[in-house]
Amino acid sequence: MPGAGFLLDLSELEGQRFYCLEDCGLCCLCQPELLEPEVQYFMRNFPQRIVTRRTPHKHTALAMKKGSGPCTFLDKGKCAIYPNRPHYCRQFPFHVHLMDRAQVSLDLSCRGVWTGKGEDASLLGLQLVKENERQLRSGLEDARGVHRQFLANCREAGIDPSPGRHRQHFEALLEHTSDLAFLGWMLDRSVEDEEMDLDQHPVDLALDPLRAEELRQAAMEVSLESLASEDPMSSPVYCDPQGKWSVFISSEGDLDMYRLLEDGGMERVRGIEPKKVPLLAPEGLGRKLFSDYLRILNRRDSMLGYAYFLLDDYGYEDDFPNVYYGALASSALDLLWRASLLAYLNGTRLDNDGVREGIIFYDMDRLDAPTIGAFM
Repeated sequence: MPGAGFLLDLSELEGQRFYCLEDCGLCCLCQPELLEPEVQYFMRNFPQRIVTRRTPHKHTALAMKKGSGPCTFLDKGKCAIYPNRPHYCRQFPFHVHLMDRAQVSLDLSCRGVWTGKGEDASLLGLQLVKENERQLRSGLEDARGVHRQFLANCREAGIDPSPGRHRQHFEALLEHTSDLAFLGWMLDRSVEDEEMDLDQHPVDLALDPLRAEELRQAAMEVSLESLASEDPMSSPVYCDPQGKWSVFISSEGDLDMYRLLEDGGMERVRGIEPKKVPLLAPEGLGRKLFSDYLRILNRRDSMLGYAYFLLDDYGYEDDFPNVYYGALASSALDLLWRASLLAYLNGTRLDNDGVREGIIFYDMDRLDAPTIGAFM
């Protein structure tokens, strides 16, 4: 839909509602940057609760407990300043990606978007855009400049990064994406020299025991890389149904599970042998939910921007469809392994509930991935 002088896409919000759950607090683990009027308010009322940060740029933010998180205003699972919380907190779980247009997405790691209750997400997203139109215009100008330079680099390298046809092909084959054999085929083809064409996928795909183990190993390696972090407080967080925050940290092939506490501390829960985690396939209603999520990724500009980032990182030496489909396949396998990890720990399956928990564990990190363009 057209915005005020720029293209605006709210399609991911259609039919969605958002309700802030008091026993979640996931957004309280993200350090909010303050706008100038907010800086003045907190300097007057809570001068000991703000800090100056110098990365990724110099700014003022709310202080976090023990320097890392959660927010110092989180008290027994509730925000002590909820009516006066910063714009960053009000914006969550909405993410605005800027490239050649503004596209609003929902952070599906937020349990409040799974309740079916609350306010219309489309109206909230539109309100967010209207309230930040000036910043959006400025950000779009910068993002479009980066995008134009990327397209110029592609032309020089003889690469066509137009996404339309590739998005359509992937959407047409969504019913196959819950099949591990199909994802394995996508991953294998993406690294070959020949340009990838999804229309050439075999109709009788199957995984023999050797290939199944190779795919499990590949999915495990993708996930362990995404769970690796030198700073434990910056590691991916999973907010479970009871509102407890679990942090999984990968290092040199090992995996440890920690519990993040409200006072900002962490306690080790257990070590996990990643090789013992089976790679499960979605089943029952979980198959549809998994395919629906991949449809969302396929339509997100931030996912496309991630493929653009990879193409640039690879030196413009790969065919675009190989990079794009490879990124989708790797994302799908990362999600499946994380969901399988939770199922392994809880003795569950990848039915509808199991796939949903995997998405809750994964989506915040997907939205935090590098991308051509920018998030507002």
